[in-house]
Amino acid sequence: MSLLPLYSDDYKIIDGTLFHVLPFCISHCNNKKCKAFYEELKSKPAGFYSCPYGLSTYTYNSSDQKLIFTGLKIRGYYNKDKAKVTINEKPVVYNPIINIEQCIALVQEMIDTMDEKQKAIAQLSAINDLLHETRTLNAQTKSSIDLLFDKYGDEENIPVDKLIETIKNAQVGSYLISNRFSYFDSILNPELQTGDPFPANIFRKFDKMRKLLKGYMQKDVRINLYSPIQSEFRYKIHPTFETLLFILLENAIKYSPEGEIVDISLNESNDNLDVTIKSIGPYCDENEILHLCDKGFRSENAILYRNKGQGFGLNFAKKICDMHDIGLSFESIYSHKSYGVKYGTFKILLHFNASL
Repeated sequence: MSLLPLYSDDYKIIDGTLFHVLPFCISHCNNKKCKAFYEELKSKPAGFYSCPYGLSTYTYNSSDQKLIFTGLKIRGYYNKDKAKVTINEKPVVYNPIINIEQCIALVQEMIDTMDEKQKAIAQLSAINDLLHETRTLNAQTKSSIDLLFDKYGDEENIPVDKLIETIKNAQVGSYLISNRFSYFDSILNPELQTGDPFPANIFRKFDKMRKLLKGYMQKDVRINLYSPIQSEFRYKIHPTFETLLFILLENAIKYSPEGEIVDISLNESNDNLDVTIKSIGPYCDENEILHLCDKGFRSENAILYRNKGQGFGLNFAKKICDMHDIGLSFESIYSHKSYGVKYGTFKILLHFNASL
């Protein structure tokens, strides 16, 4: 709610909770003269203006919209004689004469309150998502371990390959839960960088994730890792770097059809390393490519292929890349259509510059 009367896009004035709109403004804001005034304000810079009937208006430009506070009495922009026509109506409402500084302070207080409210809504949504996801993932991990003991009884009877498979699944579940908590941390504190940066071999980090995700989701999708030379490229990373690799490779496997291959290639040159992750997956057109890192966005074919998903993976991946000064871009080349879903070759391009 606004403390001051606020002009809306449907040619109405919303009453303020502290200062109230005059009855005259309610009945006249939709006439030709007032409509023309407010339409003109939309293209003018933020500031103070006098309305056609001698009252005052203050326009404020927020990050995504223009707010028009109107029907006020602000010194320097209030013509008492001209505004006499507006005060002869009943009932009398609270709308005192104020200074410019008072008006600005009230508006700033409202903007700060609105921002805090939006942050609180985003945090509550993140908490609900976190609880839902972690409960689901924890239940899946627990079930896989319970099934192992239910099937083989004593631990001495558990085959080594089944034990290793269950341990790997539990580790993947742990990474997924860790991702959710890291993403939640980024919502609470966008500037948060957990842990000091340390130099790491990038090839070995990818190789670790390749081994971890072998057989992920019981899908026949293999990950290949190529490097023309024995790569010793080292880059300063935060602990969240492994989360980045997990997100990108888990996404590639999740959206790859059965039997496909995910290719990772590394090309090193002096202080630079370019990594390409290539897979077959839902096709993205040029416009969708631009929005892949927007929170909540999922391409049309990704939704058709897999309806389940929240669209925060690549959004978080972009945040981690920005934290590390890693370039991130995408390519999608159409190849075919199957069962109503368009597929293509999808590429994720990562650029590392160690000199940074």
